[in-house]
Amino acid sequence: MLKIVLIVVFIILFLLSGWLIKWILSAMSETKTKQTDNVGLLVGYIERLLILTFIALGEYTAIGLVIASKSILRFNDLKDDKPNRNLEKIDKTSEYILLGTMLSLLFGVVLGLILKNILIMK
Repeated sequence: MLKIVLIVVFIILFLLSGWLIKWILSAMSETKTKQTDNVGLLVGYIERLLILTFIALGEYTAIGLVIASKSILRFNDLKDDKPNRNLEKIDKTSEYILLGTMLSLLFGVVLGLILKNILIMK
């Protein structure tokens, strides 16, 4: 019974992780993204799902491939990076993307470790 409750809590945490990351990014950025632009949110969920899978399988080095592939695809987006005028808020594309990636990685690893411990519970 405890295992089922923990799995339900895990699923809720996973589903809330995207919205929490989006909230943190919007609180730290001067640039407001369109409410309809949920592509980054979906990419983040897929990224965290891959990280969870790799942790559950014990393939920790494969997590680097997820981050590297995302970095390669985003490289062209960073060419038009503008300097930040307000030092209290992030506004540069590279910092915004890096923060989002690191938050997603953090949530993915923490959730993956929680899932791995739930799966080995008796």
